[in-house]
Amino acid sequence: MERVRIVLVEPQEPMNVGAVARAMRNFGLSRLYLVNPSPRVGPPWAREAYWLAVHAEEVLDRAVAVGSLGEALQGVSFVVATTGRPRELYPAPVVTAREVPAHVLSIRGEVALVFGRETFGLTNEELDLAHLIGTIPTAPEQPSLNLAQAVVVFAYELYQAWLQQGSTVSQGELADVAALEGFFADLGRYVLEIGFTDEHRHPYAMRRLRRIFHKAQLSPGEVQLLRGLLHQSRYAVASALKKEGTKGKDG
Repeated sequence: MERVRIVLVEPQEPMNVGAVARAMRNFGLSRLYLVNPSPRVGPPWAREAYWLAVHAEEVLDRAVAVGSLGEALQGVSFVVATTGRPRELYPAPVVTAREVPAHVLSIRGEVALVFGRETFGLTNEELDLAHLIGTIPTAPEQPSLNLAQAVVVFAYELYQAWLQQGSTVSQGELADVAALEGFFADLGRYVLEIGFTDEHRHPYAMRRLRRIFHKAQLSPGEVQLLRGLLHQSRYAVASALKKEGTKGKDG
């Protein structure tokens, strides 16, 4: 459980942050990151946050404020992004909150559970960073949950699974977010260069490709191998074009 961090993106309400800290303490979590929090929230954290952080003041005291989601995910190997909004295409496999712990507890390395804004959640670009998308099934007539309520559900499911499983067999080391994003940047340029997609369809194509590679749960070595493959492919194509150009001049 100490490998799991809770990340709140642009929280606006200090009492929500306090309630999140309390929920974390209830279920054995202690590492809280806040991405670009509202000035009303802090830092320094507002007294309203401490009012709701009953017996969890230490979680707030140790909370880390950062300027971007990328900073909050530094050193993280596995990202679970949470959402309650239907999308045309998710960039990673979608599971319920009850299914999330099976993935999290089998990972060796840092894990982040990312929660979006109180108003509209996470953007598509933020969801792109996720290896897994977590949702909470709700009644269709009232599908949205309060931020702290959502954290409670995921934290509860994770803690219950941890209690039941005890120790789990870890998978091999996973590539961290920075390494994966480097690979996806290379891949994004490559699919444009070879005409696999165009600028208009590029975001859709990349979300489909992200989904495929996230399912594979790539190791650091596998990411290096794939980036090497892309590099060598570019080199081979450039060499072939150069030879063709030389032949044309000779002819």
